[in-house]
Amino acid sequence: MKILDEPKTIRLKIMDFLARREYSSKEIYQKMSRRVEFREMLDDVIQQLVEDGLISDARFAESYFQSRKNRGFGPLRIKNELKQKGINEGLFNEIQEGTEWSVLALEVLEKKVKGKFPEEKKEVLKLKNFLNYRGFNFQHIDSAFSMIEIE
Repeated sequence: MKILDEPKTIRLKIMDFLARREYSSKEIYQKMSRRVEFREMLDDVIQQLVEDGLISDARFAESYFQSRKNRGFGPLRIKNELKQKGINEGLFNEIQEGTEWSVLALEVLEKKVKGKFPEEKKEVLKLKNFLNYRGFNFQHIDSAFSMIEIE
């Protein structure tokens, strides 16, 4: 791996990464910090890319949020993953506003059981643990189960 020592080459390498997908500024820093000779230079290049609008934590968070939500993950898990990627909780709260998590939990539950809702408490508990692992809180899980019983 070649060590990058010029702002122009650092910027080009970051642009290569950004051409494939969105990254948070923290992810870019972590990815590039092993490849550069001077960390201050990396900070300057990242800051310039943020100012140019090429790196946007808000855009990354929105994209990541939609992707994970579409794959059936709940708010607790998505928020934790975004936090690990350098996104603050306020931005997550702004993005997830208006999301019906109970309805999403119900959709995930229906996909999991494929129309064969278990009667045994042990199996129901397994499903609740599955939804909890997916990142739904207990209110969302209880709402999803109550919606199934109504149907």
